[in-house]
Amino acid sequence: MLAPRVLSRRSVVILTTFSIFITGLLITSSRLGAVCEDGSSCDLSNLRHSLPAFGGADDANYRHQKPPHPNSTDGSEETDNSRSNSECANFPDTSNVLLVMKTGASEAYSKIPNQIITNLKCLPEFMFFSDMAEKVAGYTIHDSLDTVLPEVKLKNSDFDLYHRQQKCPTDQESCNKNHKVGQEAWNLDKYKNIHMAEKTYALRPNYDWYLFVDADTYVVWPTMMKWLEQLDPRDTHYIGSVAYVANFPFGHGGSGYFVSQATMKKFFEGKTGVANRWDERVTKECCGDYMFSLALKTETEIAVKNAWPTINGEKPHTLPYAADEWCQPIVTMHHASAQEVSEIYAFEQERNFSYPMRIKDLYHRFVEDRLRAARDDWDNLSDDVFYLNSSASDYDDWELKRAKKENLSALEMAAHQSFDDCRRACQSLDECFQYRFHNGICAISYTI
Repeated sequence: MLAPRVLSRRSVVILTTFSIFITGLLITSSRLGAVCEDGSSCDLSNLRHSLPAFGGADDANYRHQKPPHPNSTDGSEETDNSRSNSECANFPDTSNVLLVMKTGASEAYSKIPNQIITNLKCLPEFMFFSDMAEKVAGYTIHDSLDTVLPEVKLKNSDFDLYHRQQKCPTDQESCNKNHKVGQEAWNLDKYKNIHMAEKTYALRPNYDWYLFVDADTYVVWPTMMKWLEQLDPRDTHYIGSVAYVANFPFGHGGSGYFVSQATMKKFFEGKTGVANRWDERVTKECCGDYMFSLALKTETEIAVKNAWPTINGEKPHTLPYAADEWCQPIVTMHHASAQEVSEIYAFEQERNFSYPMRIKDLYHRFVEDRLRAARDDWDNLSDDVFYLNSSASDYDDWELKRAKKENLSALEMAAHQSFDDCRRACQSLDECFQYRFHNGICAISYTI
């Protein structure tokens, strides 16, 4: 039997030193309460729980989303900053409206993050749809096209971009090099509208209102919510800025259109494959917003109601400013760049999200101080009437159609000769606000 080993003097010293170290660590840890955020005494476990976790979970998604909506097992983004955040304290209650934003994988990373930190910041919930399922800035992007009929996707050049995106092993920008992505995205976009509406209703069937917009559309929510107070979601509303295809009216998608609970219910409730019934027809048409209107009218007899200029396809620097539009309220603006979305949101903050925002308010904030008597190499979008000499140069048909040919004054007859002649012609006309001279054309405008 082996006798027990006696510890050497060196081992005793090491053990004693280690014991003192452990005792000191315990005493120190008990005093870590001094660094806790709330100033109270806490131990290491409390301190650990007060810090963010650096694990495998999607931390950004966790911080910004509430638990899943009770009406669905998946779907939209619910934020927890809408009412408690002081920045959103005066933001209206939008809990009865679901924003549905359409984008594409080729543009999502350039547009969605900026929307999240500005225009969508105070919303309690919203949804994103695209042509590929992915996460952007921690938010779910739904694939609106995964349920398009397989036979429509097969051997259809409209879906070249869709298939290439699915196979891309790196970032989309790299995979899209040497391709005409703009045209491809446009060809693909028209298949989205009906499908994303059907998916939205399946995921979120209980909202009073559904607002469909593009990722470069800005929504003025205080004005929007005051407007909706005047409307009953139990009525069949489909409202937008009306455009036409072959004399058939539809709500322009970029401007945004909103539909009531009654309309969505009549379109989709108790039905399956509504969007699939129109997949084949979409291949022959130009646009998804037109197809949404056509399908809705055919399926339900509900037609679009025009709300221009309140629902608008322009933005502060391209809106027409004149008497007819001056005092009109505005709810949506389209083709807004990331910078412009940020600037409009800052303006809303300056206004403390007050109601209403009118077109004249945008003029005073974004246009008035930037007006100049003249600018070189600048297109001010004047295009109401053209003055030109059709025999002196070749002009496009649309330019010739806008040319004034009869009852011209002497100043109007000379307007096409130079910039100064164009200016004099404009100044002679009471209704002329501005003018533009280029390529032998004097163009005047009745609005700014």
